[in-house]
Amino acid sequence: MASNTRGVLSLLGRYSKAEAEFNTPFTALSTLRSPTSIRTDRIISFLLLHFRGRINVGTAALTALTVDPFRNLIQEIRVSGTHTTFGSAVPFRIRAKTQNDINKIYGINYAPRDKVVVAGTATPFDGTVKKWDVDIFWQVPLFPTPTPLQIAPLYSLKGPDWAGNLFVEFDTADGTVLGTFGAGTTVAFTAFGVDTGSPTVFVDVIRPLVTVDLMNKVSPAIPYRSYRSLDTVMQGASFTLGKIGDLNIGKKFVSFHLATGALQAGVSAGTRAYASMSDAMITRVVASLDGKFLALPSSSIQQQESDSLMGGQTLQTGYNVYNFCRETGNPDTAFPAETLTAARRFEVDGDVTAAASQGAELVQDELLGSPLAQL
Repeated sequence: MASNTRGVLSLLGRYSKAEAEFNTPFTALSTLRSPTSIRTDRIISFLLLHFRGRINVGTAALTALTVDPFRNLIQEIRVSGTHTTFGSAVPFRIRAKTQNDINKIYGINYAPRDKVVVAGTATPFDGTVKKWDVDIFWQVPLFPTPTPLQIAPLYSLKGPDWAGNLFVEFDTADGTVLGTFGAGTTVAFTAFGVDTGSPTVFVDVIRPLVTVDLMNKVSPAIPYRSYRSLDTVMQGASFTLGKIGDLNIGKKFVSFHLATGALQAGVSAGTRAYASMSDAMITRVVASLDGKFLALPSSSIQQQESDSLMGGQTLQTGYNVYNFCRETGNPDTAFPAETLTAARRFEVDGDVTAAASQGAELVQDELLGSPLAQL
């Protein structure tokens, strides 16, 4: 962090309450998008998505997933637009459930206040034939975690840099991501509390409370979050200390996360759900540069315990984390991957126990530039 930002810190750290941005009817197996650019007059640090509607399981019960079934109703979330300097970009692209799990890893001390009721009575979802009225929430930090909230505005999306051209879109699933269907099972989506209409997805933003004058003096680093599927690796041949996937270069590299689990069978084409998460599929994870390991643990167990110790938070089952900023909370301590050329080999390696029906995702957090501020 540049030294001339120090005086700014005393003016940061307060945030708006959730501010309505747009809402849209939920349509299964669709891509839903903000009708116009979201507001770009201020810095934006969080997205808050809220599904409110009725899920009617009819005719025959389904066997509900044990891993956050409703969290699969929104699949992939994307934030895209045109930056005034760097042009067209997609700074954020991640699966909604994966983002929810990563939030838990970093100890954002908040459990989403999901509500599931049947005829007005709170009832745990078990897939039986009932009319389930639900409120489900997803939170997307638009900065690298675990950045403290006080300095997060220096690593968030500065709206005026995307003036009038910043959009939120997300893909939706259908009832197949909730569990295993029985013979004749049907799932219908309607408005909350009734059997007609459609559920609604609300999208709010949370923004730092800074004056326009201060905001104009701050040039945040530009955060990027992306992911890609590693299913072919997990379903191929087993290996020891082999290449799992390439890591991005060209920007400061904050962290990568590997999510592994057994894929749910029978979901609709283009959707994804995990029947269970597992630590037994990738049993050692290392970052390497030009064939040299940055650190070599005995196994993922040691790596996970080390990360839990440094972060003060127990990892979620099925997640391996390699975060260059975990201890400091300062994204400026990220790995300098912006100095690497295409001739270098920056990758994640490890031990993989492969089998059919296994899946994995590699999530990467990066930063373009460093924050600057002039008082």
